[in-house]
Amino acid sequence: MRIETIGIIAAMPQESNALLRLIEPRDRSNLGPYRCYRFRLSDRACWLLTSGMGLQRAAQATRTLMDAASPQLLISVGIAGAINTDLKIGDVVNSTHTCFLDKGGLTGPLQPLARLSQSAWQTAQQVLKLGGATLYAGTAVSTHGGQLAQPQAAQLTNPILEMETTGIAGVAAEKGIPLLSLRAISDGPRAPIPFDLDRMMDEQDNLRIGEILKTILGHPHTLPQLVQMGRNSRKAADNAALALMAALKQPGPVITL
Repeated sequence: MRIETIGIIAAMPQESNALLRLIEPRDRSNLGPYRCYRFRLSDRACWLLTSGMGLQRAAQATRTLMDAASPQLLISVGIAGAINTDLKIGDVVNSTHTCFLDKGGLTGPLQPLARLSQSAWQTAQQVLKLGGATLYAGTAVSTHGGQLAQPQAAQLTNPILEMETTGIAGVAAEKGIPLLSLRAISDGPRAPIPFDLDRMMDEQDNLRIGEILKTILGHPHTLPQLVQMGRNSRKAADNAALALMAALKQPGPVITL
């Protein structure tokens, strides 16, 4: 039987570690500057790469992964922020389109993404339901740093705010490879981030650790909110991993285009 090769991109160790807790055995290696794990699920050979935050890092990591593995499917997995109040912490969004948000608003047309197949959707939904979460179709709105969503973004179907999918989608389109996006909600109107995220990130999408520490020391009353934010992020990363593993383990096709 022909092995299907799947490339998985997670931005942060927290996101990839949530997957690794569900995977055994696996082989670790390095692809250039990136941490990479290889494992098999059924007849699928999977490569998991941790790219770092931001569109540029995600695109560079995707090119490295494409050159090394030649996957037939790419997957963007991790956490995201809800833009509207419809989504709750831990819900998972299979984005069927992605777009880029700049300071002036949305730029360019919506780019289509792969959808979970019916069997993969049903399997992932059942797993999430056990923990009280729901699987939705939606739109991945990618941006730099801590930019706030513009009004037009709120009009999209279940829009979520994140920093990598559009970068991955550009490389996938160049190579003619489908991209699946699965992101779980870690923050949003129901549980806002308790500081100005834009101030906490530089132009290269790096966290300003000094600014974060200064904010905590200057506003100690935000500490409980920060602790809760950490719990929400862990729950979201775990749910995204659960949904993806359920989709990859079921014997039917993973996606439909």
